[in-house]
Amino acid sequence: MSEDTTELLAYIQRQIEEITSIHAEAEKALNAVQGKDHVTKWKRKVVDGLAPHVSPAYLQHITKEWLETTYFVGDVFDELADEVDMCRRHLKKLAKDIQTTGIP
Repeated sequence: MSEDTTELLAYIQRQIEEITSIHAEAEKALNAVQGKDHVTKWKRKVVDGLAPHVSPAYLQHITKEWLETTYFVGDVFDELADEVDMCRRHLKKLAKDIQTTGIP
């Protein structure tokens, strides 16, 4: 595994930990609106962080999924949880794809 790949996998793991922390803080503070704002800023940061490493097609896909799609389920805390889960799933899948087939 190349040094770039190892660094990218470490970056992805840090981001999974960071989004988990953001979500926990929002739940603890009982402030889903502020949590949603933090998640939105985090998503933009991660998309920008992935940009130099992934293909334009993958970047377009994740930008659409993360920044252009909104999920409405009625309860703000449920929406936040769903959004965080979606981001974690994408990052875990990206890490697995990198380990098995390389950087998309």
